[in-house]
Amino acid sequence: MTRAAWLVVPALALAACSGSESTAQPGANTAANASSTNPATTLLIEGSATELLPEMAVEMSRLSAQVAEDGNFDEATLAKIVAIWAAAEPQVQATHPELVIGFDTTVVMATSAVERKRPADADKAFNLLTDLVDNYTGDG
Repeated sequence: MTRAAWLVVPALALAACSGSESTAQPGANTAANASSTNPATTLLIEGSATELLPEMAVEMSRLSAQVAEDGNFDEATLAKIVAIWAAAEPQVQATHPELVIGFDTTVVMATSAVERKRPADADKAFNLLTDLVDNYTGDG
């Protein structure tokens, strides 16, 4: 077998193993199966946008370090960020509609940071978010 063939065979075997199908039995209640198939717990977030947006920035400030580390803390933080934005968005839309796209962008960037394990994207999202929050609250 040639040298190139030795490299291709393991790559093909690895690709075949990395499919999205699960080997867990239907109805099996394993932690991995439960976390990948059950919907995330809904977070109840209440408050005005003036209260919630700084809280969103605090959560976003943690995200970069969490993305860089192993574990699922980044996913929980992202869920909080998404929930906070969902609660604050109607008020932002009503009072500062020009800022909505910017806030949406920070949530998309945070999601990408977690999904792709890119701490720098989380940092960029945080920097943009702090400017937006300052603009919204009048601190900037």
